[in-house]
Amino acid sequence: MRKNSKGKRHHQESPQHQRSSVDVDIESLLSLENRCGGCAKGQKCCCASYEVCATSAEVRRIIKVMPAAARYCPHLLAVGGYDNVFEEVEPGLFSLDTTEDGLCVFAYWSHGRTHCSLHTVAGELGLPLEQVKPKVCMLWPLHFSDGEEVLAIIDDASLFSCNLRKAPGSRSISAGFLETIDRVYGEGCGDQVKQAAERGHRRTLLITRR
Repeated sequence: MRKNSKGKRHHQESPQHQRSSVDVDIESLLSLENRCGGCAKGQKCCCASYEVCATSAEVRRIIKVMPAAARYCPHLLAVGGYDNVFEEVEPGLFSLDTTEDGLCVFAYWSHGRTHCSLHTVAGELGLPLEQVKPKVCMLWPLHFSDGEEVLAIIDDASLFSCNLRKAPGSRSISAGFLETIDRVYGEGCGDQVKQAAERGHRRTLLITRR
């Protein structure tokens, strides 16, 4: 395995910057429909396009499910235990390793498509996804741009086959985005964003519940 040398970091909030409210760019969210079924070989894949970072709390949760994840990603195994696949990039924030072919170390191939072992084992173990998977991965293609305070669609999202451009004028936010917002920020948060979109708002201040 190797450290992710890609220059573009999939931005994660530092532990000291957790929010009680989030400014959401509704117009940005309305621009895409997101449906993820895993990327086929040769397709641009989010699991191989960014330097992904996790907080120390997220790393601790990931370590707890490493034995289950290693069933899908045997490269996680090392003599006497598991490989150290985290590198601290700033206090309390760690980047995830990649494999030799550039994929996140927690990604694996099944039936010709990429899948996330953390996502898979969360379902197998009956754990909420937010207790296993880093927030930055759950949010994608939503993110906070470096130096900005607004949750929006990442700039290159339309280059991935799972993101489809919607017709102008739509006020219906992708169900996948609303589900993600609920998982990350608490039940009912997706409805806050949905209602703001239906009222014609371009942006809204989301009051988080986590």
